[in-house]
Amino acid sequence: MRSTYASVSLASIRHNIELMRSRLKPETKYLAIVKANAYGHGMEAVANRAMESGASYLGVAFSEEGVRLRLAGITAPILLLGATEEDHMDDVIRHGLTPTVFTMETLQLLQAHAAKLGMSCRVHIKVDTGMNRIGFTSEAAFTEAILLLKRSPNLVLDGLFTHFAVSELEDTSFTLLQSERFRRYIDIARQNGLNPILHASNSAAALHIPEAQFDMVRGGIAMYGCHPAGHKVEGIDLHPVLSWHTYITHIKTIPAGEGVSYGLKFVTPCDMRVGTVAVGYGDGYKRCLSGIVDVLIRGKRARQIGTICMDQMMIDLTDVPEAEVGDDVVLLGAQGDEEITADELADKAGTISYEILLSISERVPRIYTQD
Repeated sequence: MRSTYASVSLASIRHNIELMRSRLKPETKYLAIVKANAYGHGMEAVANRAMESGASYLGVAFSEEGVRLRLAGITAPILLLGATEEDHMDDVIRHGLTPTVFTMETLQLLQAHAAKLGMSCRVHIKVDTGMNRIGFTSEAAFTEAILLLKRSPNLVLDGLFTHFAVSELEDTSFTLLQSERFRRYIDIARQNGLNPILHASNSAAALHIPEAQFDMVRGGIAMYGCHPAGHKVEGIDLHPVLSWHTYITHIKTIPAGEGVSYGLKFVTPCDMRVGTVAVGYGDGYKRCLSGIVDVLIRGKRARQIGTICMDQMMIDLTDVPEAEVGDDVVLLGAQGDEEITADELADKAGTISYEILLSISERVPRIYTQD
């Protein structure tokens, strides 16, 4: 196995889920978001640990991800959060996946496919209360969908949900407005004799807006140890789940006035001891971080210098004179008293922690630990 690897702490998955659930009513269900290969952490391992830690549902984006979990032996309810194409509907029904419905056409097609297979299909209806992505956007259209569903013998309404657009902000006014809009759709469902599982809260709302938890919350980025606000929040002790390691492959002294890496954009201001490490943008370490990011070596910060290459990059070892070839280099995570977080890298890359975690490529092996 490569000495460039990502270590995934399954104990931290458990801790983060238990932390989130401690802020909920005991009866509130927890849906673990494991789409996109569990935010790059490994779908099967995270899904299993999430279920062991009290999750009732799993959430993925598409049918392919849901089928992958079924083939791995996972029997928990799996919600498909995105659109389901007609070509995939038979697989969805056969594997007992739960599609999200937000158009009349999808309802009609799911009923036709379920009837053809002689099976039933549980669905969750999505309503749009302000995100403006997917979902029924009017109470009239939603009522029409409810009536059609009641006339569809092979479909069962398992859930009704919406998604908050800005629940990570301190100002909760828009989130509470979305919550009130959602309640109007709930009333329509109940007036029609339906009592689906209700869910709206993502990680931020689950942690900070208890009045919006309804019957279930969806835990995403917080489950992986990052706060949706983009920084640590006092009183919320999330544990980062993933650390990313590589190693020093070569060390040399470069004279003053020499360029380093492609484009020779970095020029040594003096004689410098420089280390090469075995990671690059081919591993998901973003090229836009060139020259502005630190790594950890022997518990100390060391600045990356020059353009990040596909498979390698260079590090200034001036402040780590004891560094040697073979030393562990932490790209993301803690070493000694220092820590580099996904939020720190995201801030420097002009993005969010989600993208940093998801950027780590498949050629970086994942190692799973219980601690």
